[in-house]
Amino acid sequence: MNEIFDKLLIRFLFTLFICIALVLYKYAHTIFYPSARKQIFKRIYPSENPADTIHIFARLIGISLIFSTLEFNEYTGVFISSFHFFIWGIIALIIYLSSLYLTESIIFSNFQYVDEILKKQSMPFAVISFANAISLAFIIRVVVQESEFSLIILAVLWLFALVQYGFIIKLYHFISKLSFNKLLIQKNIGLGFSYAGFLFGTSIILTSAFSHEHHDITSYIVQVLLKVLLGALIVPVFRLGIIYIFKIEEKKKELKSYEDPSLGFGVYEGSVFLTSGFLTSIIIGQIHFGTIYPIF
Repeated sequence: MNEIFDKLLIRFLFTLFICIALVLYKYAHTIFYPSARKQIFKRIYPSENPADTIHIFARLIGISLIFSTLEFNEYTGVFISSFHFFIWGIIALIIYLSSLYLTESIIFSNFQYVDEILKKQSMPFAVISFANAISLAFIIRVVVQESEFSLIILAVLWLFALVQYGFIIKLYHFISKLSFNKLLIQKNIGLGFSYAGFLFGTSIILTSAFSHEHHDITSYIVQVLLKVLLGALIVPVFRLGIIYIFKIEEKKKELKSYEDPSLGFGVYEGSVFLTSGFLTSIIIGQIHFGTIYPIF
């Protein structure tokens, strides 16, 4: 009976720690978004500003995804396991918020959180921010798992993944038919769905590239890079294949531009990006080669 109560107490303590981590996030948010200090500390009314609601709760979902990688192993000792859980929880929180700040600086280089979310209540800005938060959470989750709780390996893999992710998201302007800056100013929701699908597809390919066995960090990074490059070659094939097989006409012949795309066009682009990402992950992450030829 005492053992049952001890286990229950430990679980309660870790529940309390995760709640404390959410409080830390609340204060850390003001570091990265100092102009939104008043907003984060006041009472939240979800129906008052839907864009801000999406922006805030996307990060909470992301934090919960990353925390789901943490483990407590009693066989290493209660104190050591608790210390390990707390330290890695804080580290994961820091690199997640840092990644969000850096990537949003790249994506929204000409836009500000206060203007777009608090003043204009821009839904496409919020949808893109939501997709970025969830995508980064999945990437960092895989990075933490593959680091095997080594700080040096974690730092190397995190920076490596962040550079690749940052480089890929800059390619949206060359892949999509939509004008990012112009449509975001116009608050075109189609842009939000298009970019969200692109980010989700990108994160799926990256997480597939990182998820494999490794014994040497150098060879592991080379393998990841080769898989990402392979994915970059395969994605267009699936994208063109989907368009051809399902006979998708991107726009009617009488329309000469994509200056004011409909929601349907944004959903189409985002869905094709996402589908291509899923199918590409099969090719780069789920085909395993053994000994094909007999050994004499």
